[in-house]
Amino acid sequence: MHSHALDVTTEAPVRGGWRGSFRNRWVRGAAALASLAFGVFITLSIWAEPGSPVVVDGSKLVASSRLHQVLNDPSLATREGNPSVGARFTDTSGHSCHPFAQGTVNGTVCQIEGDWRVTEVRQR
Repeated sequence: MHSHALDVTTEAPVRGGWRGSFRNRWVRGAAALASLAFGVFITLSIWAEPGSPVVVDGSKLVASSRLHQVLNDPSLATREGNPSVGARFTDTSGHSCHPFAQGTVNGTVCQIEGDWRVTEVRQR
């Protein structure tokens, strides 16, 4: 008897070379960028929760409307839920600034180009 064997071994395509490494780097870079964007979104969402003294306006952190009101009328700071504002001082750039605190968030806000911009923020 004669046996006829059929050789069906085929080689799998090799994913190497510059195309494969470029694709892998692109996927890893996109994943890292997506993770970073998600982290920034979550962080800003926490700071921008209702009642937060800090909000995002375009690419700037600014005083919320509630903090803005207290900065213009310090007597409003005595109302429950409003941020407290410390004494005015002038920073090294000559801007009028105030420390502020509300809940677990505190920092410094300065009047820059007509806006109350947050120059420092911390979460306790």
